[in-house]
Amino acid sequence: MAESSRYYKIDKDVLLEFIYHDQGDGAPYEIEVDDNGSEIKILNTVQGDSTQTRHLIHELGSAVVNFDVTLDGDFIAIEQFAARTLLLEAGKTYKFELSALGNEIANFEITKTNSNIDLGILSGTVLTFEPTVTGDYEYKVDGYTGGSIVVGNVANPLFATPDEDTGNSIVTGSGTIERYHAVNVNENKYALLDNVNNFIDSADWSGSNSSDLLASQTQASANINKIKYDKVRLHLRSGYSFSARGYEGFLFEVKTDRTNGVENFLTQTVYLNTSSFEIKNPRPFILSETLYNNFIEIKVPTLVNQEDAAFEDTFYDDGNGESNLDPTSNYNVSFKLIDRVENNTSVDYIYSGEETNFTIAREDEFQDFIVTVQEASDGDYFEIFGEKDNSIGDFSAYILNRITTSSDDISVIYDIVVNEQIGTSYTETYSTSITQTQDFDEPIIFRPVIKNANNSASFILDITMRIYNQTDNTQIVKRGSLISNNPAKYGKRMMKVNINSTANLTRVYNTLPDLQATRNTAQVLNASLPKAQVKYVPAFTERVDVTVNAMDAIIEDGQLTGISNSTGATLNVPPFDNYIKFKISRIEDGMEKAISFSNVKNVKLTFDTGLLFYNITSFKDLDMSQGELLFKIDKANAAKVRGLNNKKYYISLDNGSTETMVYKGDFVAV
Repeated sequence: MAESSRYYKIDKDVLLEFIYHDQGDGAPYEIEVDDNGSEIKILNTVQGDSTQTRHLIHELGSAVVNFDVTLDGDFIAIEQFAARTLLLEAGKTYKFELSALGNEIANFEITKTNSNIDLGILSGTVLTFEPTVTGDYEYKVDGYTGGSIVVGNVANPLFATPDEDTGNSIVTGSGTIERYHAVNVNENKYALLDNVNNFIDSADWSGSNSSDLLASQTQASANINKIKYDKVRLHLRSGYSFSARGYEGFLFEVKTDRTNGVENFLTQTVYLNTSSFEIKNPRPFILSETLYNNFIEIKVPTLVNQEDAAFEDTFYDDGNGESNLDPTSNYNVSFKLIDRVENNTSVDYIYSGEETNFTIAREDEFQDFIVTVQEASDGDYFEIFGEKDNSIGDFSAYILNRITTSSDDISVIYDIVVNEQIGTSYTETYSTSITQTQDFDEPIIFRPVIKNANNSASFILDITMRIYNQTDNTQIVKRGSLISNNPAKYGKRMMKVNINSTANLTRVYNTLPDLQATRNTAQVLNASLPKAQVKYVPAFTERVDVTVNAMDAIIEDGQLTGISNSTGATLNVPPFDNYIKFKISRIEDGMEKAISFSNVKNVKLTFDTGLLFYNITSFKDLDMSQGELLFKIDKANAAKVRGLNNKKYYISLDNGSTETMVYKGDFVAV
């Protein structure tokens, strides 16, 4: 099965999505328990008593970035890149795994540029580098080409993000995202745990203190290898405001049962009006006429197929095997709105008000449902449909049975996204949604139009199938995809069939009697018919002695009012919106003669990876008959152009049936 989701409307501003991991392949959902994965702590509500309720505080994230070091010929490679430059941050910890260097492990050094002082600490096969001073450093091994390290106040995210992380890090304090863990004090009163943990070291708390937490962290890192996670997303309504409703935020809890009847907390996340750890959704969606454009993501350990038994033994077991995880337990979810916050000199307290409680099944109840996308066998299109137990008929029967045996109003929604491979990366070029309300045993027919078919090596169809119950606002979500290596087949224009035949069409006429009146009528009709006209369409056949001037155009009040100094044929591409005017001519008998672009269907300005722009013809003072062309490169596309490795541009004529090149030139990012 694939990853799948269930949706629950838990508040007027919050939609909960529970995402089950792929129970057929759980490896991508495992996170290591170490300083490069997720350091966890376990909090006892009764000090020293592991049989009572416990909290998993896995929100520590990770503080270390690991690098694998290898040899590539005569070069030192970091993460398989030879002689790379690392952009690191002062105050962070970086570990270089050197086991692949063999006999050269002891010779690996990190030094300040023009210095021989070794700044790393080698322990076994791992060298730890903790820069505290900004500046230039280098890594090296005698006899090999090394690389450089630039330490600044901010690191390149590519080199500063740990390999694995829960993303649940508690970060509190001035100017931070304000994400807290909470523990219950009494009834509806909770203490907020932050980076300091003042509350658990106070006399008001009888559970684990800071020292106990540190000991549990050490124990977990020593005994637990990996934890497998499911995900919870709390989707926030566009324009949500808890303060406008008179609330200070919310408390979100996920609990599960142990065999001795007590509950363990998998998370107790607090979101305040001052918090900012929500994520902007790159694909906002509408459900029940409500737009959701932000979400909060929380990871919780899965209750099924948790292959590392050490985690369950550590978190649920009391040491005697009498209070293990209940094998029938589910996720017990609680959502509580916060009525007020009390600020204390050392501890902050929240008071909960209105709450919603419900249960989410430990295992995907719809794991036998899948979405299938396949190329049709009888045409150039794709079929998209749902299956149950690998049968479209069983899928349709399930939907119809739900509709006929209950009051549920069910529809199936297919969200389709087309991603085209341009170079080595994929770019989304099209998305749509198709709703199916009947004939669930009939596939959805879809034919993509690949915009960059001539340049694309492949494309991917990403399909999200949503079985939407409009009655209770719940959804079953399944995802699938298909990659095609034949983008040319689905280009903008269908392939033409050339028929080599001299056969003429048969013309059928009504024969009129040869009367004078008939002849007079024919003469009048023939005189009124439009005469055939010849239209000459240019097609560029050679490029010898073509001259081009590229100029930065100035647009004011919708008018082409001025042109800056000529830049020759080399384009200057700044990181802003800019207009570029070309003056194109050819040398004929020693004289410059403008090339006319009149009657041309399209004139294109094209860059590498298929980026293209069309000539603008809306300015009256632009004379295309005198070789004048105008293009606009907006700010977003300017960034893409400036980032290209191939600094070439092309001007071409497209007359519908043929496309010919006029000029090829260079551009620079300014």
